[in-house]
Formats: sequence, structure tokens, C-alpha cells
Amino acid sequence: MGSGKTVLVSGATSQLGVFLLPRLQAQGFQVRAISRRAPISPLQVADGVYWVHPDFVTRLVVNGDPARVAGADYLISCGPIDLAEKLIRSHPGLCGAVVFSTSSVLSKENSGDRSESRHMAEIAKQESRLKALCAVHHLALLLLRPTLIYGCGLDRNISVLAGLGKRFGFIPVAGQANGLRQPVHADDLAELAVRALTVDELPCLESQVCGGSTLTYRSMAGKVAAACERPIRLVTLPAWMLAGAVRAASLLDPWKHLNAEMVRRQNLDLVFDDSRLRESLAYDPRHFQPGPEDFAIPEKARRFQLPDA
Repeated sequence: MGSGKTVLVSGATSQLGVFLLPRLQAQGFQVRAISRRAPISPLQVADGVYWVHPDFVTRLVVNGDPARVAGADYLISCGPIDLAEKLIRSHPGLCGAVVFSTSSVLSKENSGDRSESRHMAEIAKQESRLKALCAVHHLALLLLRPTLIYGCGLDRNISVLAGLGKRFGFIPVAGQANGLRQPVHADDLAELAVRALTVDELPCLESQVCGGSTLTYRSMAGKVAAACERPIRLVTLPAWMLAGAVRAASLLDPWKHLNAEMVRRQNLDLVFDDSRLRESLAYDPRHFQPGPEDFAIPEKARRFQLPDA
């Protein structure tokens, strides 16, 4: 149990944060959920759960006056790694950190999309700086790189497929779309992070984190279609045609995050070995069998959310 220890949660408005906050509170932790949309003064939303602005927990000086940085025992980072670095520097008393990165730093390092490859290279550099910083501070670091995350409709992968299906009545796939995937539920990741804080000693480990199923992109898209509350079919298109459609769609604001490399990767295996992590923390993720509830924030988690977030 948390025994009243304080956990900083950066990126708390993310889908990981949605599931982390209630799990941490249930284990008795005091939670400081960090968001740039939070007020500068802490906002309590539940017993032991406060939303705070990054300035409140990273700055030693505010408006020219010395400012006390509230102490904390652990950090769970679900947001930018550079913010995790700032939090570690401003909280020398931390006992350990669980930092979520992304498996894309491995699978997209040679992406044909220059912007994407540059972004992954920057994340890799941030990971290296973080590991060096934790080594200097003798801080236990659990660095996790999840695969495709889904669970409450806030992701830009599984939920995008569901959104396409709901809007157009079909989900397009490129050719055979036989590249393997291991989608992982955000709540399984939240459970893993909380477990890491409650074992006798937080393991110093870096690992990819996968879901409980390994299936083709086509099978994954089919399960997403089946989870929607209207009939949705898969439409097979030549890769070049779908790539062209994606390029055109990426010119529009709702789809700016899309690129043609996403189409190419539908036929590439993006699978990883997380057996060491499973052994270390008894990680046992669910199989990929999404339902309508996996595309909305759970009711039990809503009271922990930042108002108007």
C-alpha cells in the first residue's frame, strides 16, 4: 500500500493518467496530478488527489520570490520526458521513477517520414539524458516503452480506426495488412506502474511493454470494427491508394498527425519481447478484445479528472 507517500504524475490528462489516478488513490498514495491546464494553486478533486500546474512543482522561484517545492516520494511520468527530467532535478528526495516512453522510438527510428524520424531521434536522446540523470542521482528508474495503447478513446491509433468506422461505416486497410501488433490497454499499464511502487524495491529496468495478444493489423482492425455499436466493414485498398488518401487527409486539421508511413507499416511486424518485465513484476496484460467501453473515459474515473479538461 502507498502508506500516504506522495506520487507526482506528469501527463496526467493522458489515457494513462485516466487509469492511474484512481488506482493510486485506492492504494493509499497522495497524488499530485500535473497539467499545464491546472490552476497555479493546487486543486483537490478527491481525497488525496490534487491537480497542480508544472510551475508549482518544478520552479524554485516564482515572481522573483523563493518558492518551496513540495516534496514527493515517487514520479510516474506519462508525458514529455524533458518534464520528467525537470521534476527529478527539483525533487532530490525521490525514491524512484516510472517513466513511460514509446516503442515507436525503436519501430520508427528509420521512418521514411523525416519529421517522424527526427521526433523519434529526439525522444531517444531524452531517454539517454534521463538514464544518465537517474544514475547520477542514484535513482531507481523503470523506463517503459508501450506498444499501441488504447482504453478510453484518447489515443491516436486504435481510437482513430474506431472513429473512421463510426463516421464512414468502414475501416480501410492496406493490402493484406498482415503486420503483427500487440495493443496494450492503458489500465494494464496503470496497474503495472502502481505495482512497481508497491513491491519491496522498484526495479531498475528498461523494457518494451506489450499487450496480451499478438495479431495482424487486419485482425486488430476487425476487432475494432466489431467493438463499435454499428455495422462496420473492412475495406481493402492498394497500399499506394490508401497512402495517397492519407496524405490528402493529413492536410486537414483533424488528421494532421497521419502520414503515409502509417500505411506502409500495416504490413510490417511491430512486435517486442517483454518477458523480463513480466517476470520481474508479474505483468499479465489482457488479450485484445475491445468493447464500446474502451472508447470512453470510465465513469469511475471521471471524478478524478481535471474540470473542463
